[in-house]
Amino acid sequence: METFFQDLRYAARQLWKYPAFVVTAILTLALGIGANTAIFTVVQSILLAPLPYPDASRIMALETHWTDSGRTRPRVTGPDAADVRTQTRSLEMVSMYDGGEEGVQLRDHAVFTVVTGVELNFPRVFGITPIAGRVLTDADTHRETMVSEQFARDNFGSAQVALGQTMTVEAQPSQIVGVLPSAFDFPEKTQVWLAYPMLQGAALGNRTAFNYRAVAKLRSGVTLKAARAELGAVSTRLKSAYPSENKDKQMTVVPLQEEMTGKTRPLLLLLLAAVAIILLIACVNVTHLEMARSIERQRELAVRTALGSSRWQLGRVVISESLLISVIGGVLGVLLAGPVVHVLVAMAPEGLPRAAEIHLNGWVLAFTLGLSLLTPIASSLVPARRASRVDPAEALKQDSSRGMAGQSASSLRNGLVVAEVAATFVLAVGAGLLLRTLVTLSARDLGFQTARMLVVDADAPAHTTDEALKAIQQYDGLFTRLAALPGVEHVGGVMGLPTGAHGSNGYYNVRGGLPVDPQHMPYADFSVASAGYFQTIGIPMKEGRDFNTQDKYDGQFVAIISESLAKQSFGDENPIGKTIQCGLDSDKWMTVVGVVGDVRQESPAAKPGATLYMPMAQHPFFATEIHIVLRTKVAPLTLMNAVQAQIKQTNSQIATKFTTMDTMVGASIATERFRSALISSFAGVALLLAMLGVYGTMAYSVAQRTFEIGVRMAFGAERQSIVRMILWHAAKLACYGIALGLVLSLALTRLISSMLVGVSAFDPVSLSVAVALLMVTAAVAALAPAWRAARVDPMVALRAE
Repeated sequence: METFFQDLRYAARQLWKYPAFVVTAILTLALGIGANTAIFTVVQSILLAPLPYPDASRIMALETHWTDSGRTRPRVTGPDAADVRTQTRSLEMVSMYDGGEEGVQLRDHAVFTVVTGVELNFPRVFGITPIAGRVLTDADTHRETMVSEQFARDNFGSAQVALGQTMTVEAQPSQIVGVLPSAFDFPEKTQVWLAYPMLQGAALGNRTAFNYRAVAKLRSGVTLKAARAELGAVSTRLKSAYPSENKDKQMTVVPLQEEMTGKTRPLLLLLLAAVAIILLIACVNVTHLEMARSIERQRELAVRTALGSSRWQLGRVVISESLLISVIGGVLGVLLAGPVVHVLVAMAPEGLPRAAEIHLNGWVLAFTLGLSLLTPIASSLVPARRASRVDPAEALKQDSSRGMAGQSASSLRNGLVVAEVAATFVLAVGAGLLLRTLVTLSARDLGFQTARMLVVDADAPAHTTDEALKAIQQYDGLFTRLAALPGVEHVGGVMGLPTGAHGSNGYYNVRGGLPVDPQHMPYADFSVASAGYFQTIGIPMKEGRDFNTQDKYDGQFVAIISESLAKQSFGDENPIGKTIQCGLDSDKWMTVVGVVGDVRQESPAAKPGATLYMPMAQHPFFATEIHIVLRTKVAPLTLMNAVQAQIKQTNSQIATKFTTMDTMVGASIATERFRSALISSFAGVALLLAMLGVYGTMAYSVAQRTFEIGVRMAFGAERQSIVRMILWHAAKLACYGIALGLVLSLALTRLISSMLVGVSAFDPVSLSVAVALLMVTAAVAALAPAWRAARVDPMVALRAE
């Protein structure tokens, strides 16, 4: 240890003499280590850290898998989940749940929040301990709720005051019996948990309706493999008992953490791979810097060898310097990672799981320490090896200032630059593909308009059919008054707004259409809309008419279909006047009165599909919680107060939330925007580091060849030819790197093919842009050294001889 610290003190004294080298190396490593630390923080917090629940490793999620297609769905039917609960011994308890964002009516106001209906086993699966009151018990009915601490503070002032308070959820009064800590918000930022009695009988629904999600807890000592085997046996029995509904269907369990983070895993691993490439480039740069420095100090190393230093002692000199630089770079990297993590969380898409748990911790610091220790080994291995093999006689003959530093040193530096350019090219191609995807999505025809559209989430309380019909009448009057507001052009309402949270889908049947395979019924999205909705949102009416006041609850049921549904079920025949039936809420046959254009329902990435529209008045239970859409002549959000006043005047118990159509569409491609922005940022950092590497190589090459350049100029070489010589050298290195990077990128871009929309993994535009960027980067980096070479004074260069 005494020798080690002596080496460190000597290294510090030596580094103090070369501040430019030290600052450049430290900042380069700080960028690489900081980026890796920040992304590892996110990966560790989301993918690696156990869920913050007691016995989290035993908490499972139920999924449905189809053996014929390989498709898996993270939902279950009520009867299937009930059978799993009663027929398995490996699961200690099972709880179904379902919910989403909806209105909650309080004493003097209404709010929108995430409400989840849960069976009574739900608190026991998670081992929840309330901060006030109690959890749900077997004695509870549909009239008890638990709320989060945040919800209690926001609406009642404190957790204790919230206990015993009554609020209306799903049009039924419910009493708050417990307040849960804010840290618990499963699932999906839930603030209110509504008690469901243990679902059974007709309440479960049928075996084709995947209405629920479900969580379960493994019995102590039971393995995941054993639980899956038992569920396989239960699924086999259900296939025999229900051959039609349960054909090819198999229930299985996955760890809840895997189910929560499965969709995020590819994105996070992609980001981790990207920052690993940046760290590799940073190490190559530092290796190059140390190579240049080791060549300059070859005379010193030769003298030390002549005086008896061993190879290990010579190598230690280089490693000690690299270790000091790396540790300082690691400290700066951690300081840099903190703000970067905050930026990442702020930029993250809405649905990023466990975002609130992302923070620097001991595991992250250990990871950074490991990087700081591995980096000097990686970056100093070649320089240390070369330093330990110095031949004193040869080293004393060489002169790095006159092109006599050795051909092998020059080849090695060139090889490092080629590797650096290749790695940067891979990142640049990936960034180009993701950016092209984002541009494609942003420019796509959605089938509707988004500009100047105010969107209001509105939830009117209604429990009975009469209450629901009254709410529809209130909405009709509200639409008329909103349309009369200054700055409003059109108003409509819909359950099933594109990119919205509410909607339904399922199978349907037609009369007078194309033949239907009973085993493969046609499928469509279901929406419930008001008159004027299509005109408001800009969906074109292709045939027939819009809904009108004649489409009443006690009249002939009607429907409007999309072009895709018309083609899917009626081919080239005119669908107007045909009848259609779906299982939304009624088995009545509906007459098709209109055909409208297709829309991309989920996001710009979705394909236009079949959609069935029904009038609000004929489906009142699905028309109380809707989106009100207003096309405006002014900035949409400037009308918020006026719209809110009209809604409050109509019914003060209607819960509301405001946004715009542009915001909703933007949120639907937030993941694509997030990964495009990050990969592009990483590619930009890589380009800067590559520019530094090319500049260092060219600058050192010019310094080495000063004598040679002087001789060339003395014999009549022009300045332009000297510039071309240096730029050509840089261009050759860039071309070699691009060729290697092209091979690597063609192999690696297949890994992100599932993230691309409307763009091929071998997109020629992205490849061409990446090639151009790298060539420009190399040219810019080599320009200053080339100019410096052209300014060499032959007499000064030759005088040294």
